[in-house]
Amino acid sequence: MSLDLRFLAALAPIVLVLVLLVVRVPSMRAGVVGLVGALVVGATAFPIGRPEALAVLGDMGPLVVEIAVILLGGVGLAQVMTRGGAQGRIAEWLEEAERGADRTLTLLLLVFGLTPFMESVTGFGLGVVITAPLLVRLGLTPVRAVVTGMLGMVLVPWGSMAPGLLVAAQLGGQDFVELGVWTAVLTLPVLVVGMVGVLALNVGRPRPPQLLLATVVVLVQWAVLIPSNLLGPPLAGVLASAAIIALLLGVTRLARGPLPPVTRELLTALVPYVVLVAGILAATALLALAGDGTPGWITSPALWLVVAAAVATATVDLPSADRWALVAGTLRRWVPIAGNAIVFMLIGIVMAGTGMAEHLAVTAAGAGYGFVAAVPAVGALGGYLTGSNTGSAAMFSAATTNGAATLGADPLVALAGQNVAGSIAIIASPPRVALATGVVLEPGERLPPRAVAVLLGVVLASTVILGLVVLALA
Repeated sequence: MSLDLRFLAALAPIVLVLVLLVVRVPSMRAGVVGLVGALVVGATAFPIGRPEALAVLGDMGPLVVEIAVILLGGVGLAQVMTRGGAQGRIAEWLEEAERGADRTLTLLLLVFGLTPFMESVTGFGLGVVITAPLLVRLGLTPVRAVVTGMLGMVLVPWGSMAPGLLVAAQLGGQDFVELGVWTAVLTLPVLVVGMVGVLALNVGRPRPPQLLLATVVVLVQWAVLIPSNLLGPPLAGVLASAAIIALLLGVTRLARGPLPPVTRELLTALVPYVVLVAGILAATALLALAGDGTPGWITSPALWLVVAAAVATATVDLPSADRWALVAGTLRRWVPIAGNAIVFMLIGIVMAGTGMAEHLAVTAAGAGYGFVAAVPAVGALGGYLTGSNTGSAAMFSAATTNGAATLGADPLVALAGQNVAGSIAIIASPPRVALATGVVLEPGERLPPRAVAVLLGVVLASTVILGLVVLALA
């Protein structure tokens, strides 16, 4: 098969998936069709022997299982904390703490504190689901509350304890922690553009104190995010958003006096989060002390998300029958979510393992450094269409790193740029927007075109800036 035909054959599964997604075929079905296409192309145009296939299975099989368990823990924790009322108690305490404070301060607490915190812990757009109703109570219209909440999805690479980063690192052949650090470095444009969008939409022309507060929020979140990845990327989003919550509550304390009392119910609601963060930190410290002899799974968010979900189930104030119903509901919700993520992962694994991704990258690298500059745009397209940074990472990571390496560019920087752009693009993804609108808008009501244009504008601006930054740094 000629070089050009092999390139077209390797490109076919990706094009097939993207076309199906554009015509609104459900992502799971599009992914299955793409996987079948990848298997057929791999077997005919890029065949590998049984030993190579078994080696790929041995290398990537544990990753697939880990991602599935991470998603199970995230879904379970979200279900229990929401249905049991724990999320509501936390949100109500924060709302009470900010009552009477400057509206901009409360706005930033909800958008850049609570939204990314909940998204980092559980993912699946839960941050917007929780904060959009609170933004309406703050005085925003439902449409503006949805758009503002979506603009707070600035730490999506670390959503649900960073499975997207893990997939990108594994398929792209990069170190997980180093990729987390570089992803954090390149998140600055997203933080800035997101903040500009929030202020323009809700404040107009900010006064100097408001502008100063917004600048401090961006810089503190970025400054905490980068070193937090050294503790392990799964916790970075949690710690960076928690730092903003603490910062803005501290400002409120100085400006207005004592915060509301911390009740027993609030402490109980916080217990699963404490278990999750403390467990990963303690396990990471134990691993560092023990050296290579301690199994790395004890630091995995897969383990600690399941433990946190179990703790939440045990402490939730519900009858036993309702608890079992929650478990059953979690499994029903988890199956399509995990299936969707895994099918896109399998496409990426097949393309990487058979050499299809490498062939695409080598051919595309013929475009020179234009390829490097376009990497964030490719990631953004994947994130927008799949509604998942994990799906985007699975499809493009191997080709991105191979292409960058072929050009002599830094594959780590290129992959980080792809990951950041693919993550911010999901704020405009139709499935994510539909989830957010369903919380505060009337049944059947959609975002007006101008509101969608705001989200797309933020995605476009972030992607263009990221392309320039990646081109300069890679």
